[in-house]
Amino acid sequence: MNLKPLCLSALLACMLAGTAFAREPGTPAAMPGGATAAVPVGANPPPGMYFSSRTEVFSGDIHDGSGNKLPVSLDVKATALQFHWVPGTEILGGTYRAMMLIPLIDLDVAGNGNSGVGDITISPINVSWMLSPGVFVQTGLSFGVPTGEYKGLGQANLGNNVLTTGVDVGFSYLKDGWNASIHANYFSYAKNSANGFQSGDELLINWTAMKGIGGDQSVGLVGYHRQQLQDDTLNGAVFAGGNRSKVTSIGIGYSKRFGPTELNVNLMRDVSARNDAGGTKLQVNLFTPIKF
Repeated sequence: MNLKPLCLSALLACMLAGTAFAREPGTPAAMPGGATAAVPVGANPPPGMYFSSRTEVFSGDIHDGSGNKLPVSLDVKATALQFHWVPGTEILGGTYRAMMLIPLIDLDVAGNGNSGVGDITISPINVSWMLSPGVFVQTGLSFGVPTGEYKGLGQANLGNNVLTTGVDVGFSYLKDGWNASIHANYFSYAKNSANGFQSGDELLINWTAMKGIGGDQSVGLVGYHRQQLQDDTLNGAVFAGGNRSKVTSIGIGYSKRFGPTELNVNLMRDVSARNDAGGTKLQVNLFTPIKF
C-alpha cells in the first residue's frame, strides 16, 4: 500500500467552525463533528509544507435535551484553510508537525445570518509514532484563539470569545488497502469575560473505515460521536439543566488521489442529537503539498 498519499490526508487533522446550541448558545464548537473523518490521523506526512482545505455544507435543526426537533433551523457553509509544517524533526522518536487553521464561515440560524472569519486554531505540536509498518499513533495540542466575531449570548456568533484548549490522540491502521482510523479530541473552554458563561468540556471522536477499491480510490464508512462531559454554567450557576450536548452521526466517504493531491468527499447524517444541531452535512476536502 502506498502510504505517502494517505499520510498527506493527515493534513485534515484540523478544525472547521460549525455552530450548535449546546455549549454557550450561538457559539461554534471548537471542532465540528466529522472534521477528521477519512483522515489517517495517526500518521504525519513526509517532511515539507502542505496546504489543505475542507469545505462543509450543513443543513439541519436544533434538538432539545430529549432529542425532539425544535422549530429552529440551522444552515452552515464553511471552509477551513489549513497550513502544515513538517520539518523532519523527531521528538521522543516520533515525527513532528505544526499547523494553523483559518475558518471562513457563513451561517444562518432561523433566518439570522452572519459571515466572516471564525476562531483561528494554532496547533504548535503534533507527534506521530510508527508502532509497526502501517500502524501509527499520534498525539497533539491545539489552541483556538478568539478571532471570530462575537455578538452576545444566543446570537449568530462566528467565534466563542474565549480561549479553547484541545488535546487529541489518534490511531491509524494503514495496511492491506485499509484506512481504519479513530481520533479522540478533548476540548476545554475558558470562561467568557463578556457574560460569565462557561461551556462544559466535551469529547469528540471521529472515525474512519475505508478500503481501497483499485487504482487510487477508496470508499467506506465514516462518522463521529460528540458528547459534552460537564455542565454549562452562567456566573457559576448551572445553565438550563446543564445544557449537555450529545450527537452521533454516520455516513459514507470516498477518496481519490491525483498524483500528490487527494480529493475526499464525505456525506454524513446525524442519527441522534440532544441539545445540539442535527442534520446532514456534505464535506469536500482537497489537500496537496506546497512546492517552492
